[in-house]
Amino acid sequence: MAKILISSLGTGFKQDGEYQKAKYEIDGKKYETSFIADALSTHLCIDKLFLIGTKKSIWDEAYSVFGGEDDSYQELLYEKQEKASISIENLQIFTKNLLKDSKVFIVEYGVNEDELWNNFEKFLEIVEYIKDGDELYIDITHSFRSLSLMSFVMTQFASSIADKNFKIVGVYYGMFEYSGENSGITPIVDIKILLEIQEWIKAIDAIKKYSDFDPLVRLLEEEGVEKEVNKTFIQLNNTIEIANLAALHQFVKTASKKINSIKNSNNKIIKLLAPEVLKLVDELNQDKMSDFQFTLAKWFYRNKNYALSYMALAEAIVTKTCELKFPDEDSSSVETRTEAKKRIDHPYNKEFSTSLNENGISIIRNNIAHQLSDRKDKVNQDIEKLSKFIKTFEPYFKKQ
Repeated sequence: MAKILISSLGTGFKQDGEYQKAKYEIDGKKYETSFIADALSTHLCIDKLFLIGTKKSIWDEAYSVFGGEDDSYQELLYEKQEKASISIENLQIFTKNLLKDSKVFIVEYGVNEDELWNNFEKFLEIVEYIKDGDELYIDITHSFRSLSLMSFVMTQFASSIADKNFKIVGVYYGMFEYSGENSGITPIVDIKILLEIQEWIKAIDAIKKYSDFDPLVRLLEEEGVEKEVNKTFIQLNNTIEIANLAALHQFVKTASKKINSIKNSNNKIIKLLAPEVLKLVDELNQDKMSDFQFTLAKWFYRNKNYALSYMALAEAIVTKTCELKFPDEDSSSVETRTEAKKRIDHPYNKEFSTSLNENGISIIRNNIAHQLSDRKDKVNQDIEKLSKFIKTFEPYFKKQ
């Protein structure tokens, strides 16, 4: 495992032969240097430094700050960067002067789409040097804002697509513009909260679009939310994934009070999330099993989980028929449900029954449940029909 700092170099401002320095402060400690990467490398005890810059970045000053002592080589770097002709070959001596296994990368300005895509590919190259278990620290202070933003976004992108397990520990910004109001001190701020917010957005999105609570469960674990609450969400996710409607109904009846406790979390984002989850639980909190199953079918449909929507819809129709025709009998009984399928009121029976309609709900549900190939050419048609089925059966579930 290595602690890696990814930092961008700007073009700097040189006056009287020297680049401007800043007095950086982080965690109560101060560092005076022309590079925030220098301050962060020392403060965070970095193992590797990945420096990103353009052909005009101040590579000469970076060479000096990171221990370079060859004046003629430093002058060469200055001349090259002034002409915007510096190459990766010119930086070989510079790289040897950095921490072991550190890397330097030259990127484009990013003034058009081609240059932005070139930079995208360069950041993919950077990811190749990150290994499982590494901890990343990102500095977005200097260089063009597009490059800082690229560093921020690409590390997230890489963590999503790369087959690697690394962690972004901090995202730092040196607030030089605030130093005038702060006795000349430039605070280094960790804005990792932006990454965390994006993770919460993904978790909420997964719930809304895919009925998937797994990302939320992982985030709650990381935040140390009380075990009973997290256990509740794990149970919810498991019952949805296994499509156990009875277990899910039981969960909803008992979950509200447990989920309510996340409102008291110290994490502001969790507090904001609570109403969204409670809204779902309240929506599904139906007294009658048939109403619960029908509401669940609509919820799955909205989330584009069409297979589970068909499953829930078919079960809801049979359950509702049991409640209408056999109110004193157990609607979960196999015998009762078998008989109920024959007693669905007209014209709803035609939309449901296999014998009356070769494109009815029952036959589509059976093909999904048993993975039959009979309807392999009717997938799009079945998805389109699902919305119609749900609307058609709305009045059926209002019957007393």
